[in-house]
Amino acid sequence: MKLFQSQVDFYQRMIDAVIVSGTLPLAFWLYYGHLNWNDKYIITAIAAIPIFYLSAKASNLYRPYFVQFGEQQIRSLLVAWFLTLAGLLLMGYAFKSTHELSRVTMGLYAIILPVFLLISRLAVWRFIRAIDERGYGVRSAIIIGTDDNARALAESIACSSSIGLRFKGFVELDDRRPTEALAQGQVLGKVSDIAQLLAGDDVDIVYISVPMSDTDTLSKILKVLGDSTVSIFLVPDLYTAEIMQGTWITLGDVPTVCVIDGPTQGINPILKRIEDLVISTVSLTLLAIPMLFIAIAVRLTSPGPALYKQVRYGISGKPIVVWKFRTMSVMETTEDFVQATKNDSRVTRLGGFLRRTSLDEVPQLFNVLMGDMSIVGPRPHPVALNEAYRDKIFGYMLRHKVKPGITGLAQVNGFRGETDTHDKMEHRIRYDIEYINSWSMWLDLAIIIRTPLSLLRSENAY
Repeated sequence: MKLFQSQVDFYQRMIDAVIVSGTLPLAFWLYYGHLNWNDKYIITAIAAIPIFYLSAKASNLYRPYFVQFGEQQIRSLLVAWFLTLAGLLLMGYAFKSTHELSRVTMGLYAIILPVFLLISRLAVWRFIRAIDERGYGVRSAIIIGTDDNARALAESIACSSSIGLRFKGFVELDDRRPTEALAQGQVLGKVSDIAQLLAGDDVDIVYISVPMSDTDTLSKILKVLGDSTVSIFLVPDLYTAEIMQGTWITLGDVPTVCVIDGPTQGINPILKRIEDLVISTVSLTLLAIPMLFIAIAVRLTSPGPALYKQVRYGISGKPIVVWKFRTMSVMETTEDFVQATKNDSRVTRLGGFLRRTSLDEVPQLFNVLMGDMSIVGPRPHPVALNEAYRDKIFGYMLRHKVKPGITGLAQVNGFRGETDTHDKMEHRIRYDIEYINSWSMWLDLAIIIRTPLSLLRSENAY
């Protein structure tokens, strides 16, 4: 929405490149007091730039400043910083050059780099806010239509002062009864008055919130707007929005929309399976002894088996048996399953700790090893929960286009644990579908790195 957002993004990337490469000689100078360094440091400083850019892409660091600046930006910055250091370490190990770099210098580099990156972003953000306050780049907008979508859009504009828009008012459809007043803004006139409204050159953007099926009205509006210089945006209804999030694919001369397909073509499933095998094997090797102690503790603290198995839906909706450490004093079947709630009397004292830390999910590494699950993917819901929501949320079953995972995009974005409301479940499904549509190895890696952080701030796991 910002006129200068692309320029801001470009300059921010250039600033980051200077900081990422320039911080290393600074760290060297702070430790040694001079800059008589060897070519290994020069190569490291140059190589850090593309590694950082790849890390930034994986962590979605270069998001528009006017969308959000705060916890999300800082988290993405820290993930990019961590991945950059890991990439440099792997490069040094591959070329057997780590012993030629000072540990103190690299340690100072690791400490100073995120500080400078954060300071630069704060400075750019303050610069953008200063420009906003002076009115530069602010555009005026009107909305044609007064339905719920139009009103929601008006509220969004009003609540987001930093996006560079000033809402002037609504334009009613000619065949609708006059609206006396709207809480979101005044009614400027009807569609037949658009030409007059645009004549004053005080409107920069027009949003059209008209049902896509009303082609006559749309054609009439677009014909009038086509004789002006305003920017035109269509505000689709919910169903059309779901369709438009897909990928456009042209078959011959015919355009089609892929609403959802999933990363199951070509080499993608092979890469993901290799990823799952490597991570599950390494994890089980490292966690074998802790898992043994947890199993013994479960047996000693409450009657019943250490492990609990439950039938859930896997890829293509086929049933799979999922393993967990038992955390309750009961062993519910698939039919009588009830979600755990806060202060649930069925949860044992040890079980509460295991659930909060997600240690009860560790046995699912065996599910990953066997191929029923993946490390990253939509969480497998109990059959009863699946059946309760599959007809209530549009696209719910699309989450079964891929293997379920131990962690997922929804979980690292705060939708972990109990889904006691329709809204919580809907948000979880939206993240699941977003993950399927945008899957990549980088995305999986970013989710795996973010998972421990999400466990620390989760409030819904009990």
